[in-house]
Order: sequence, then structure tokens, then C-alpha cells
Amino acid sequence: MAALWLKFRNPYQIRTFLLLVITLLSLPQYYLFAQTSGQLITGTVTDSYGKPLPGATVRIPNTNTSTLTDKEGHFTIKTANQSGTLTITFISFKTLEIPFNPSIKYPLKIVLETNESTLNEVQVIGYGQTTKKLNTGSISAITAVQIEKQPIANILSALSGRMPGVFVQTTNGLPGGNINVQIRGKGSIAAGTNPLYIIDGVPMDANAAGLSAAIGASNIAGATSPLNSLNPADIESITVLKDADATAIYGSRATNGVVLIATKKGKSGKTQIELNVSQGINQVANYPRLLNLDQYLQIRREAFANDGKIPSSDPNSANYAPDLTVWSQTESTDWAKHFLGNTGQMSNMQLSISGGDESTNFNFGGNYRNEGTILPGNSNYKRGGLRATFQHTSKNKKFYLQFANSLNLDGNSLYNPSLSFSAGLLLPPNYPVYESPGVFNWYAGTNPIAEINARSKTRTDNTISNVLMRYTVLPDLAFRVSAGYNKNNLNQVQLYPTRSLYPGTDSYSIFGMNSNRSVIFEPQVDYVRSFKDGKVSLLLGGTYQNKVTEGQLIRGTGFSNEGLMENMASAGTITARTNSYTQYKYVSVFGRINYVWKDRYIVNATMRRDGSSRFADGNQFGNFGSVGAAWLFADEPWVKNKLSFLSYGKLRSSYGLTGNDQITDYQYLSTYGNGGSPYQGVIGLVPSRISNANFHWETTRKLEFAIELGFLKNRILLNVNHYRNSSDDQLVNYAIPRMTGFASYQANLPAVIRNTGWEFELNTRNVEGKLFNWTSSFNITLPKTLLKSFEGFESSSYAQTLQLGYDISRVYGTQLTVDPATGKAVYDTAPGSASVYEYFKIGKQTPDFYGGLGNTFQYGNWSMDVFFQFAKQMGRGGLESSPGQPTNYYVGILDRWRNSGQVTDIPKASIVNDSKFQYSQVNYFDTSYLRLKNVGLSYSFPKRLLDRINMQQLKVYVQGQNLLTYWDKNAAVLDPESGAANSAQSNVPPVKSFVIGLQLTF
Repeated sequence: MAALWLKFRNPYQIRTFLLLVITLLSLPQYYLFAQTSGQLITGTVTDSYGKPLPGATVRIPNTNTSTLTDKEGHFTIKTANQSGTLTITFISFKTLEIPFNPSIKYPLKIVLETNESTLNEVQVIGYGQTTKKLNTGSISAITAVQIEKQPIANILSALSGRMPGVFVQTTNGLPGGNINVQIRGKGSIAAGTNPLYIIDGVPMDANAAGLSAAIGASNIAGATSPLNSLNPADIESITVLKDADATAIYGSRATNGVVLIATKKGKSGKTQIELNVSQGINQVANYPRLLNLDQYLQIRREAFANDGKIPSSDPNSANYAPDLTVWSQTESTDWAKHFLGNTGQMSNMQLSISGGDESTNFNFGGNYRNEGTILPGNSNYKRGGLRATFQHTSKNKKFYLQFANSLNLDGNSLYNPSLSFSAGLLLPPNYPVYESPGVFNWYAGTNPIAEINARSKTRTDNTISNVLMRYTVLPDLAFRVSAGYNKNNLNQVQLYPTRSLYPGTDSYSIFGMNSNRSVIFEPQVDYVRSFKDGKVSLLLGGTYQNKVTEGQLIRGTGFSNEGLMENMASAGTITARTNSYTQYKYVSVFGRINYVWKDRYIVNATMRRDGSSRFADGNQFGNFGSVGAAWLFADEPWVKNKLSFLSYGKLRSSYGLTGNDQITDYQYLSTYGNGGSPYQGVIGLVPSRISNANFHWETTRKLEFAIELGFLKNRILLNVNHYRNSSDDQLVNYAIPRMTGFASYQANLPAVIRNTGWEFELNTRNVEGKLFNWTSSFNITLPKTLLKSFEGFESSSYAQTLQLGYDISRVYGTQLTVDPATGKAVYDTAPGSASVYEYFKIGKQTPDFYGGLGNTFQYGNWSMDVFFQFAKQMGRGGLESSPGQPTNYYVGILDRWRNSGQVTDIPKASIVNDSKFQYSQVNYFDTSYLRLKNVGLSYSFPKRLLDRINMQQLKVYVQGQNLLTYWDKNAAVLDPESGAANSAQSNVPPVKSFVIGLQLTF
């Protein structure tokens, strides 16, 4: 199909081809209408409360006759048969069969009973919907009900521990901080591994826009993610697509998985006003365990004694040690509490209005959030937004229009030390803030009080718009067009006034201005045809996307008035400036065919041909696709007879190809940039990139086998998945000799990375009663990622950092042992060499396993949710220097060598710093953890009271997040999830939140 599409270059040819296909598909329907005659059956389909069920399927078995109910639940069906049976089906309701004959009076009044099984819930898939029961792919989802029970600022936090195969890591606990999402492991050595995010049909780049990553490196909150601006309360559902069957419909961007985010839409019915207000506090979840003053002074004195030196109070002496000779030996400061001990106040408000009738409905909403931080000084985060959705269906039910638009603004104003956050955190306990009254002490190169004056200010505005139009030509044939627009502006400024800097340093400001603008257009054709025992669905569509990214980074100094440091024009000198502009174009054609036979055997096939501007002519297009199949074996008569305890059983499998083009634009071109410093007033041009037009897509082959089982009328549901993904043609910046004028060039490596794993998911309805209900959920993932093969590996630039047959997240460094006799560190050398080898395998960053455990209890109008998150993993610690330096340490350093014959892996204290120590295996720890992630308690007032005050809902709730964490607290990290603060990153740990709120619906 893709090949045919590419042959038609002329728009007229394309249009003619599509019309021809549609006509051929429509002929059977025209023939059916022309030949059918007989009685006319009419009726209404409702639930047990009399509410109409629009979209219910009414069909006559063993014929091609079927129809759908309208918005009011009405249907009309014409049949040549005088008598027979009508089958009525609707998602989440039990299938009903009723007879018809000439003696029956019409219209029929049909009532469907609710099917409590989650297997019949709607399941979102790429460009469509199905049910969990009939789905052939690997998909996980959470709904608004689960999201609203978590006091989160970033929607990605809602996924933590709740989905098998989806590893969510909070890398910075500050509001606006980044959250990393990895779906089924890392399949690329150097290209991007982020999933594809789609919000209401509009792709959104979750990476920081433009050059913001550069300025984010000096921001205490790290790089800013555009997803922070989205309001969790506006989200209806988040669906994660994982295997080839689920993701291949998105082709070249689906290797790392797809995250579909749907916002809340309007519903027909009485106009409703919903108000949700909450107030809470944030505190640090865990304090690092650091040395107290006595422990610190003991190690420092010991270091001088071991080296045969005497501490001096003379600043000009090589043995100058003010912490031992000048500063107080009895008074100390807990710097961990200074930097992380603040209590941040948090306020949140959501207001929405929705309503409409069977033809037109709407949903308008607004939100505001104000959140303080755990940092010292005046730091806060603010977010506000407006959204609107509008839906209209014509009277004849043929035309449907949906419009959704949201505008979200957020701003982050934070204390931002000019040096690494860890430098202040690990100050000596007796470090005095002032040398003398009014004079800051800068002995350690940092001063925690002075640096409070340094600020980071970030502002984001994010607009997402989508228009969807559908026209139903025939009952089974529809045209659909979706168009979307996303604009994300991210502006940052970092201010470093003189008072916040080391004496003699000029004040400076850094300005970052970034924007992403993306337009997408997707026409589609849907065709559904029912047969005697089956149903076939066809989808044909195309995609055109154009994204422009702009960035500007400017550093200015020489402000005559530091009150004007946010004004770029007030800078006396521009010391650095960078500008970028890139355009990314993407075009594709895709299709899907799905066949269901006897509601028992399912085959699903997808294809996609993509073209990307990130590759040169001849390599721009790639073909991707998948085949998935499922067998509902529990519906087989022999299973029902012999395995009656099995209420549900499904075997499914899929195989397919997906791609990855997450690289920088224009890598195939020879480009030039400015020469930096001007010469005679003119800045010249210098080559910035060497060309290579031969690289192409990374390709991942995904294979999956799964079994889904239900017991005791589906009160116990068990899903087991096994996946194997193989990624080849690795996109990397391949290192070349610098004598060429360049350090590297973009290329494909002949390497294969294999991700395999087992995923287990268990959902149970433990107790079901009139007053008390108890449900549980559990999931665990056992992933494995390894470098399967690499042609010419030994001679490549990756021969030392990677290892064949081992995880590509390999951690390497020096191998240290301590001489029991002397306490000195002894480092292993490379075979045949006398030099210290720095590439010993220490471990891997990929967790051994991860998952979550949740329980929901309901008693009357009370509801309680308890959720745990866990992971078994290792992480790098914060031991940035060997024992004995004028810096504080984590308590694990107390195990250092002290006496002859002592066996330990931490060398003796010395005033001479061992630079290799921090890169050794000693600085890596078991950071496995079990965290009480969420606890929520709510009470909904009874209906009889609400009727008196003319209110539909009144609920009060209390929520907590990151309340308790069980882990090895002797590990030299701030938190087991976020890791250690070190000179490479400002890693603020996750926060503990308490929230109380009120939700009202009128």
C-alpha cells in the first residue's frame, strides 16, 4: 500500500486512487440496501436506569444486517426475514439476544445489564478503540479516577509503578523538575529513547525545547519538560502502547513506545459545575545521612596524623586547615536541613463547566496551582490554564465535529546556587557563613547564604489545539480528518548578582529563549463490515507534520545596576551567544485491517511508510508494520466443559518492525557556524559538521507472547507477557580522529541491542459486598538489556565502555582494593600494562525488577487507596573525594581503614585527595527501595443529603505521597529513586506531600 502511495506524486492521482478504493469497498453496501426488503424493526436501547445507550450495536446473526443506536438510543433496522433474533451489544454491558416476529409490537424497549468485568472496558489504541477482551496488543492505561487520587504536579508521576514494562523515575523532585519514562528498556546506544507523546491526536516533544537543555545544566531543577505545564485534573486517561501490534501503526517514532494522553471532553446531559480545591504541604521525603561534627573532625585529624602533618592556621601554609584550627569545634550546622528542610505550601484549584444535549455538548475548565519548595529562600512554582472542548453531531448522525483547545502557563522561580548543589550540601558541619560581620566566608568556593541571591526563573506557555471532523457516508463507511497545532514557548533567565558570587567575579545573567511550533494533518477512512460469524475493520490514513524549533542563548555581564539584570539590553558585554533554528518534516501513509471471527479469533495487521527530513535522499523513507493475533480459548466448548473454573482465557502474540529517528536535524549535511571571536570586527565561518548521507533509521524488531487468564468469574485476572525487542543499525555520533577537524560524525553502527523481559500483572476483586469492597492490583517487570552483537567491536570506540553480552547501561570505573597493612588504595591495572585501568565493569543502571502494589477499600461512602512502588537497582553515590578532605561525607565513610589488618573497601583518611576514588566500585550502592507512594482517604456525602442542598456530589479527601521509603539509608545518595547529588547534576530528592481537599459538583 505504501509503495502505491509513493507512486502517486500528483494530488489528483492520489485523490482518484482513494475514491476508487472507497467506491469498491462501498459496492457491497449499495447492493445490500438495494436487495433488502421486509419488515422494519424499531426500538430503544437503555441501561437499567433508563439512560439511553448511544452507539450500541444491533444486528441480526448470520446476516450482514446491523446498525448502531443514535444519541437517544433509538435504532431502525430493516430485514427481509419475518422472524429471527436480534443481538444487542454495547461496551461494558452484557450481550442480549431477543426474538422478533410479526406479532411483536414496535418500538422495542431493550434494557441492557451492566457487565462488571473490566474486560469490556474501552481500550484506546492507535487511531481507534477496542475492548480489553478483543485487543491483540500490549497496552496499559490509567484513568482520571486513578490520576485524581494522587497529589501530583506532573502527569507522568501518575504512572509511577502502576504499569508493567513502564519504568518511571523522578530525577528531580522540585516542581517543574524532569521525569524520565522508559518503556521496555533502552534500545539505543546514542539516539533518543523517549516515547512518543500524543495529546488528543497532537504529537508533543517531551524534551526541553531548543537550547534549554544547555541552560538547564545550570538550573537547580534541571532541564524543563514541556509536559510540566499540563494539568493532571484535565486528563481523562493515559494509555501506554508497548508491543509491535500496538505501536507499529506509528511507525518510525514508535520504537520507544507510545503514550496517548486524552483530555476530558463534554458529555450530554444537565449542565454541571465542578469545583475542586485543595491545600497541602511539601517536605523532603528523605534526609541524607551525613557525618556530625565530632565524626567529621575525627576523620580530618586522622587524615593529618596518617600523613604525618600538623594542621595550620596560617592561610599561606600548605597544611592550612581552618576547620581544625580557626572555626568553632563545638558549634555546627546541619546543612542537609538548611538546603532541604523548608516546608512548601501548596494550593490547587480546578473549575469546570460541562453539559449539552444529544447533538451538541461542551466542557470548559480552568486551573491554578501555587506550590512552594523545600529549598531555602523564596522559591515557588505557579501554573494556570484554560481549556475548552466542543462536540457537535448533526441531526442525521452523519456529521461529527470535535474541537479541543488548551492554554497552559507555568512559572518557576527558584533559589539557584552558581556552583553545584552538592557543594553546599556537603560543606563541613562547622563551616561559618561569615568570616567577620558582614563578610561572607568563601573558603570552600561556595556560601549558602550569599548564593540565596542567585535566582532561576522559568516561564512556559503551551498551546494545544485539535480539530476532528468525521462524516459517515454509509453506516459502515466514514471519512475522518484530524488537524492539530502545538506551540510551546520556554523562556528562562538565570541571575547571578555580585553578592551571590565569589569575590572578584562579575555579575552575569543567562537568557534562554526557546520555542517549538508543530502542525499535523491526518486524513483517514474507516470501513467496518459484518459477516455471518465475523467482522472486518479497515483503516487507511496519512500524516503530514511540520515542526519548527528555535532557540537562543545569551550570556551578559557588566550590569551597572543589578536591579536591571533581567533586562538583556542592560548588559554591558555579551560574553556568549548561541542561536539555532531547525525544521523537521514528516510524512507517512498507514493502514490497518482487523478481523474478528466468532468473537473468539482475532487477527490484526498494520503497516506504515514514513518519510523523515532527518535523513538524506535515498534514505528518507522506511517501511514498518506488524501482525498480531489473539485466541479467546476460554470460549471454546471443550474449555467450558473441562475447565469450568476458567472464566476467561486469551493467548496472543505479535511481531513487527518499528523505527527511531530521534537524532539532531541536518546531520547528513556539511554545515558551518560562526567562528566565535571577531577578527577586525567581523565574525567568520567555520565548519561545524562533517557530512554523511548514508545513515538511515534505527529499526527494532518486536516479538511478544502473552497469556491472559480470568478465574472465579473474572474476580482474578492474570496477565503474563514475554517480549523480545532487537534494535539494529544503531544511530551514533561515531568518533573519528580530531586531525580531520571533527570529533565525530553521524553514522549507523552494525550493533544489535536486545531487550527481553517478563511482565506480570494481577488484578483481584477480593471482597464484594453491599457495604464493603476490596480490590487489589500488583505488577512486576523483570527486564534485561544487552549488547547482542557488534561487528568489529574490538576495534571500535565502544570497546572499553560497552561489553558484548552485557547490559548497554553498563557502569564502568576503577577497581579498588585496600591494603590491610597500610590502608592505601590499590587500583587494578589493565592486563600487560602498569597504568590504572578505568573501564572495569561495576554494574548496570537497568533495574533487576520494578513494579507496584495497590489496594482499594470501600466501606459505604468511605474510600481508601494505598499504593506501594518498588525497584531493585544500583546507583552512583555522592562520594566525590577520598576520606580526609575538607568536605562532609555520608556515614558510610565511617567504615574506612583505621588499623593494621583491618579489611575494608574504603582507604585510610588522607589530606591528599585520590581523584580515582569517586569512580571506583566503592561509590556505587544498592539503591533498591520499597516506597509507600500514595495513600488517599475520601468521604462522599450521601445522596439524600445532596438532594436537599441541590448538589450532585460533595466529597472531602486527604492524600499523601512518598510517605515512607524502605531502603539502605547508609547508601551515599539523597534518595534511592533520584540518586545522588554530585557535581554533574543538581539532584533534589522527591518530596513528601500531604493534601486535604474538597470536591463539589452542582
